Amino acid sequence: MLLHLPLPCKKNQHASPAAVSSPGKKILSGIKVVEIATVIAGPTCCAFLADMGAEVIKIERPGEPDVARTWGLKDDPGKTASPELFNSELGGGSSFTQFNRGKRSLVLDIQKPEGKAILKKMLATTDLFVTNVRAKSLKKLGLYYDDLKDEFPRLIYGHLNAWGVQGPMTEAPGFDVGAWWAYSGIMELARPSDDSPMPRQVGGIGDSVLAVQFAGFLGTALYHRERTGQGQLVDAALMRSGLAAIAHPVCAAAGGNKFITGPIQEAGGMGYIREPTVLGQRRTSISYVPFRCKCGQWIHMMDLVPDRLNPKIFKAFGITELDVFGPPETHTKTGEHMKKGTAVIDKIMGTKTWAEWKPIFEKNDIWHAVINKFENMLDDEQAQANGALVHHPDIRHPLIGLPVLLSAHTAEPAGRAPIFGEHTSDVLRDHGFTAAEEAELRKKKVIA
Repeated sequence: MLLHLPLPCKKNQHASPAAVSSPGKKILSGIKVVEIATVIAGPTCCAFLADMGAEVIKIERPGEPDVARTWGLKDDPGKTASPELFNSELGGGSSFTQFNRGKRSLVLDIQKPEGKAILKKMLATTDLFVTNVRAKSLKKLGLYYDDLKDEFPRLIYGHLNAWGVQGPMTEAPGFDVGAWWAYSGIMELARPSDDSPMPRQVGGIGDSVLAVQFAGFLGTALYHRERTGQGQLVDAALMRSGLAAIAHPVCAAAGGNKFITGPIQEAGGMGYIREPTVLGQRRTSISYVPFRCKCGQWIHMMDLVPDRLNPKIFKAFGITELDVFGPPETHTKTGEHMKKGTAVIDKIMGTKTWAEWKPIFEKNDIWHAVINKFENMLDDEQAQANGALVHHPDIRHPLIGLPVLLSAHTAEPAGRAPIFGEHTSDVLRDHGFTAAEEAELRKKKVIA
């Protein structure tokens, strides 16, 4: 995800990439990140950076913690990721730990002149500034990219937003369920049929996807700075990320592809993208749709080439193509033979449990995937084996790690998520403030 290790900013600018990337150190060791971001996308991006060795300082306002801290109130105290965090005054549960592990917490009111001055002093030695505060609020404070770029020319300014920094919706509010999931067209397409209600709300999926993309392009900007010495604005938008996720059908539709536009008789062997998924009503390829076993477990066939997988299915099930689709002369332009075919496979799959089908699938090399429940994935053997899960002694259960791994560097949590204001004093000392100055700042409620 990161091409080369960038030179850290100012305080470490004489350190060579080789020195910072020496054995035993993570790839982003020496990189400093200041985060003013809430909820999921921005914090998750910075958690990934922390996993890779960056120092991440999370800033929250006095009396206004990241709202994701409150989500932990519904955690089971006996299972929550960090009892110490959970039992602190403002709390924090397993989700907050996933989004914020390995960070330091500074409570600072940047709306006050003293708070803004402290932030700018920090930015002088910061490599990455990451925020999801709306642009109009940042501009009002004089903290938008255009306000800071001349004063901090090496600073990488990461701005995460719903709609992008240009266009008529730039200042519109938005979360991933709207900008990523709904507006992009993903939500509408995910319905079982064009006449059915909208699918379940799945908040956080778009945030998590964009977090990975954001981290990668922040790394690209750091690489650019290593070569040129220049920082820049990295604009990450949920709406663009959602559109990128659905790029295949969008561009196929632009090309008039019959798989997208229909009619079914011209859509080809894969069927039609808007076919209903209700059992017995589907006119789709049997090689690329889900089927339900006797035990209730769903299995997704997954071969884009029907002529490659269908014969294996027929052999494994002890049937012929004629049994499934009928003779060619009975095939209709409206695809009724495909509906018959999926109904036949539906019925056969319902005669055995997955425990019975699994060895049959493996013997006949039937490409497939088990449709899991997300609640079970922390116990999944493949997830445990391939590095999808990460651990730390101070965190009770596994967390979700980076989806892209580097062979030469590890990426794992440096610790639990921080308690609100846990490191305020330490961060101030690191930036030259004395105990007396800290006391005065606390008195003025600039910090907490």
